[in-house]
Amino acid sequence: MAFVVKTAKTLRTHWKKSLFFSGLAAYGIKFVYDRHNDNLLRRRYCEEAKRYGDDRISLGHRPRRVTVFLNPAANGGKARKLFEKTAAPILYVAGLEVNVVPTEYEGQVKGFMSVLDTTDTDAVVVAGGNGTLLEAVTGFLRKEDRDFRENIPVGVIPLGSSNRFSKIMFGHDHESVKAVAEAAIAVVRAVTKKVDVIKFDGGGEKVIYGLTGLEMGAFRDAEERKAKYWYFGPLKSRWTYLRTAMKEWPPLATADLSYIQATPENMAYEDEEAQGKAQKKKLGWSFTDFLFGRRQTYLVQEQALKAKLAEEEEKQRIEEKVSTTELTLTTTTLANPKASLNALLVKLGPVEPTKTEVIQEGWDRINRSAFKMGSDGDQTRVVKTVEITPSEETEWYNIDGESFEAMKVNISLLQKKLNFFCPSEVISASR
Repeated sequence: MAFVVKTAKTLRTHWKKSLFFSGLAAYGIKFVYDRHNDNLLRRRYCEEAKRYGDDRISLGHRPRRVTVFLNPAANGGKARKLFEKTAAPILYVAGLEVNVVPTEYEGQVKGFMSVLDTTDTDAVVVAGGNGTLLEAVTGFLRKEDRDFRENIPVGVIPLGSSNRFSKIMFGHDHESVKAVAEAAIAVVRAVTKKVDVIKFDGGGEKVIYGLTGLEMGAFRDAEERKAKYWYFGPLKSRWTYLRTAMKEWPPLATADLSYIQATPENMAYEDEEAQGKAQKKKLGWSFTDFLFGRRQTYLVQEQALKAKLAEEEEKQRIEEKVSTTELTLTTTTLANPKASLNALLVKLGPVEPTKTEVIQEGWDRINRSAFKMGSDGDQTRVVKTVEITPSEETEWYNIDGESFEAMKVNISLLQKKLNFFCPSEVISASR
């Protein structure tokens, strides 16, 4: 009893120190508890992966080969440690033959993709952030090897500070360890789905292939400036939008749009593989076709039909000059998974927003975890293709979260172009 009384008197006398060390002890306990739960989570995923690794391989077969492009610099240099501690064990115990290729400079992934062949790998996994994935997808689609695109699936392991597509595919509510483990086990399960790709054509070799879309305007510029206000600590995001309201007003971006509206007819999806087989069958050689020139006639008719359809579409092209707080572009299905028409969705923010509206919208986006482009009250255009010509004042775009110099760009949608590893429940829900 004397010990309890003595302790109570000590705590009362030194209450500031007591509060400090109590808080420190509580933080330490939570830290240890969280690390323990993370290790249990890793063990659970490794146990599932081991069941795949225990399966015997038939005589004459070999383990699945996976090429992992790892960006060790992602997330402030924490990517390698997170990959080696969480993702790598899951892939290895599953019996996969894993070839990890660390990247050292920008553009390296595109270079590797150009030389990869179906004899080299059975799958490509991108372990990094938005930029690494954008490079890999661009390298994938630039390959002329159609067989590679159709037969080699792509996986994404979220190791960056921002992982847009991964959050769409695996959910935005996961902690980092669970998000990485979910993405790794998806590669092991080998469940895939076809995803749309957005083509950004700047002319010549300036062609980029993205997965989520484009942003330009005041909110993009504000997010880009955020790092400059590091000395505000956790308040830097809020200060960024307050600072935006102090600049020249209104913060408008102007551009010329030229687009063809989307319809169920011009956005009808045609399976590339089935279309190729049908065309090959029609072009198959036979003596009668050669004798009567049917093969050449078919080619001429096919080209004439395509030219006629393109000419009809051009007649319906709409030209529009826009002045807006923000212009965003994504796909209708990313904006709304239940959308009836799969096309491009252009959203235009208000022309004359109040300072309060811009600040409030920016603050609302700070804690937004789910994927969303633009604001609720934006004007929309549902288009098949769109050409954006920005004004000279607009200096930068964001494509899939990465900054690019603003220029005239033609944007189109490539439907179901790549196979991505996905959670099993995604396929079950779509049936």
